[in-house]
This record gives sequence, C-alpha cells and structure tokens, in this order.
Amino acid sequence: MNVGLSDVTLQDLQDYQAELFHHRRLKTATVAANMRAVCSFLAFAADEGWIPRNPAKNLKVPKVNRRIDDKVLSHDEVNAAIAAAKAGRDQTLLKFLYAVGCRVSEACSVTWKDIKPKPDGVAVVDILGKGDKWRSVRIPASVWNEVQALRGDADPLDRVFPISVRWAQEIAKNAGYGAELHDGLTPHKFRHSNASHAIEAGAPLPVVRDSLGHSSIAVTDIYAHSNPEQSSSDYLGL
Repeated sequence: MNVGLSDVTLQDLQDYQAELFHHRRLKTATVAANMRAVCSFLAFAADEGWIPRNPAKNLKVPKVNRRIDDKVLSHDEVNAAIAAAKAGRDQTLLKFLYAVGCRVSEACSVTWKDIKPKPDGVAVVDILGKGDKWRSVRIPASVWNEVQALRGDADPLDRVFPISVRWAQEIAKNAGYGAELHDGLTPHKFRHSNASHAIEAGAPLPVVRDSLGHSSIAVTDIYAHSNPEQSSSDYLGL
C-alpha cells in the first residue's frame, strides 16, 4: 500500500486485506492481527489529528473463532483439499489421514507389516500412539486400494509413507492453497474432521475415542476397547 497516511481510504485497506489472504496466503488469525494493528494505528492517528478521519472505521476485520469448529473441515473442503494434492502418494496420504484419523507423526511411522488386509477388502492398521499405546483402526477398502498401489517392492519393515512429518505438513499446506482454504490446512485438521464427521454420522463416542487414541471420552466429547470390527472410518462414507 504505497500511499501517504492522509490519503489512505477504506478501499485501500480492503485491498491490502485481500492481498494478505490471496497473495501472501496468510492464515485468518495472522491477517486479523495485522489488520487490527493497522486499525489501531489509524484510530490513534485520527485522534491525534494527524489525519482528518479514520479510514478503518468501517473496515470489517476477519473474526477468529477458537472453537473446535474452526479446526474441522466440511466434507466439500476435505474433497477439495484431496483433489488439489498431487496425484499418487500425496493424495493417498491425505485420504489416509482423514480415513484413519491418526496424527501425522503416526501416519509417517506406519510400516507395511503394521497393516493387515481382511477378506472383505478393508484392512486394519496397528498404530503406535501417545504413551506407547497401540490401537487398531480399519482402513476403508477404497483407501486401502490406493495405499497398496504405493508399495511396489517395499519390504514389510519399510514405512508406508517414507517422508518426514515436516514434508507431510507441506503436502497438506500446499493442498490447502490449491483448494483455497484461507485458514490454512494442516494434517491435524483431517484428524479433527474424521472425529466430527463420524459422530455426525452416528458413530458411538467410544468407537471414535478408540479409533483416534483419545485418553478418555471427555476428550472425544469435544466433537460431540479398540475394536477392529468397527472404527470411525466406517462412518465416513469412503
């Protein structure tokens, strides 16, 4: 915004806010913090008589809601993010994160020996979570088929997704850009979305708790005995 202080208009501020979102690709919270700082300065400048009026008086700064809802993607956003990822490993990783509801560190640690195919076309993956606790989660047949396609000649002890957590985060971040999710996309949002969508579809809280490896129902309840015959993934329509 290359204009003099006294020449700044509401339109200039709106254009600057749009630039932060669309060109610099900043998160909503970051944009809001930037705009609040600008508005505060302009209000001070007007009070001090440095400028004839406050051009930010009618500016609508984006609201930042810290509820769990802000961490949950809609079904359309999940699909858009996956579609925006690079075909192959990247798309499959995002589908796996959503279907299984695991943490990104857990996904990057899964080896081929941890996955056991079942006669009905699904597979069960054993995941080592927090506190060195294992849990078993079903992988829907549609996702398992894509995961299998990645194996090639990999050994049983090889990792299914042989990338770093940082790399996986970049994959999600870039998919978010491609899907125009302005709040930013992290792998953990797929985990939140798994829980929320499964509960919306009628999954019992104990099933979601055990699928995600929560310590108690109280943790799971913010989204409203591990059983490989049932997982939150069963309720996602994959």
